[in-house]
Amino acid sequence: MLAWLAHFIERHPRLHRGALAVWRRFPPRVAGFLKGLLTRHWMVGAVAVIIDEGVSPPEILLVHHSYRRTGAWGLPGGALESISDHDDNHPDGSTDNVIETALRREVWEELGIEIEIEQMLRVEAVPYVAEEPGPYRLDFYFRCRPEHGIDLLRADLNAGRIKPRSPEISEIRLVPLPDVLQLDLYSSDNKFFRETFPLLEPALFTSSEAGPETAENLSRIAH
Repeated sequence: MLAWLAHFIERHPRLHRGALAVWRRFPPRVAGFLKGLLTRHWMVGAVAVIIDEGVSPPEILLVHHSYRRTGAWGLPGGALESISDHDDNHPDGSTDNVIETALRREVWEELGIEIEIEQMLRVEAVPYVAEEPGPYRLDFYFRCRPEHGIDLLRADLNAGRIKPRSPEISEIRLVPLPDVLQLDLYSSDNKFFRETFPLLEPALFTSSEAGPETAENLSRIAH
């Protein structure tokens, strides 16, 4: 019943905005408890890592979430329900990998960006999320690219042709890699950038322009 109500609210933009405003006022533990009722035991997340390596320093696509009081910035993506109320196990009837399909759909619905998934980078088991204590999370991080190229994505962002399509997202931005850790990052994404990403993409962190903190993190983790 609660899952049906959540889907109903998401399909009605005005109701969705109002619900997000109310959600923002909930204490983190209350929000986490309610999310636990919706997702039962586990929350499965799909996360898109979209990088422009053609600029120096490299830049990464981040979004600002309207409903979070802390940890508002993060990577684009979404969550799948651990127990679906749909008969079809694959979103939109697709026979593709359910997580990849959901990620493409989520990024399109929230940002208006079509993506191609290149590879899975990491699966993170997250037992505790400070912003929303609740069910355990499994976050699948995928290296992705815009279907029509990163240059066109940048041009469309600069021209204002790409804007958030969901009340959940208030801003979309390409952020220089050295500046990412200066933002109010969602805790699981913060951990990914500090501990995991430098090992997965070391070439992005070896130049002096990547910043002393990220270079120090890479050296510490590698040894």
